[in-house]
Amino acid sequence: ILLILLSTAFILFPVLVTAHALTVEAPVKETQVARGNNVTLRCQFKTDASVDSGDIVVWKKLSSVVNQTYGKDYENRLQFSGDVNTGDISVTISAVTMADNGTYACSVRLRNDPPRQTATLSLFVLVAPSKPECKILGTAEYGQTINLTCNSEEGSPKPSYTWQSFDVQNEPLQRQVITLTNISADTSGFYICTSTNIAGKEFCNMTVSVMPPSMNIALYAGIIGGAVAAIIVISILVYCCCCRTQKEKDYEMTYEGFRFSFHPQHMEWKAQEEERNQGKLSPFSFYPSSSYLFSQDMPIITRHLCGLWGRTTTFKPWN
Repeated sequence: ILLILLSTAFILFPVLVTAHALTVEAPVKETQVARGNNVTLRCQFKTDASVDSGDIVVWKKLSSVVNQTYGKDYENRLQFSGDVNTGDISVTISAVTMADNGTYACSVRLRNDPPRQTATLSLFVLVAPSKPECKILGTAEYGQTINLTCNSEEGSPKPSYTWQSFDVQNEPLQRQVITLTNISADTSGFYICTSTNIAGKEFCNMTVSVMPPSMNIALYAGIIGGAVAAIIVISILVYCCCCRTQKEKDYEMTYEGFRFSFHPQHMEWKAQEEERNQGKLSPFSFYPSSSYLFSQDMPIITRHLCGLWGRTTTFKPWN
């Protein structure tokens, strides 16, 4: 090959260069590996020139960050696994992590076959989705609009999400966020989100309970408790008022033409002739510890006063 160089003086100098056609290639452009496993990044070179100790092989992880180094990250984890004498310059990374994701370049520079040649390849570290978190965004009340969200913190490649509810009319929805509009009691139910990638899948579930506007269980309990308390207080007040205004009753008994009446408040007995001697009253005092005194013509009368005192009261003749 004749290389033509142009000098500042515009003088042409013919230079003869021997070509050995160094080539570098990566047989596998994309390599996938599960996190924690070992992986081999394959790279090969070919040349007709002889290889000696002054030749250089370089592996580099490409990054958008200027002057970023990875030496410490790969210490004791990276080693050559190919036979350089046969042109195999592959390397093996052990216990790969998510930080190993990216694009790598392998380059070869031979003193007897310049210039340097480079090949690139990509490494994808696979991580199954972490257990997703299900959330409700919005207020689950009649007529409102809510969003159901699902997200896995980990997952490589990025997981896809599917929502499904236990309703034969609802088809699975392939999205991370679903929007439920004008919700009602029919919206309530059990919802499941599935986070999936080629490394695995995980689930989360949630129960959606649609409530009447501005109502919740605690408020219901407070209203019911207040209503019960109000009913009790009103009942007590009504009872007390009725007792105060109720006309007091006289308790009576009749014996041989006389009616005997008892007034609870005044503790006094009265005997009244019904058919003769009308208007003539015979008051008698009531003594809880003594017998009751009536006219001497009256026989002994025993009567139980309907539980007023819970004992039998004895009426004796007047002595």
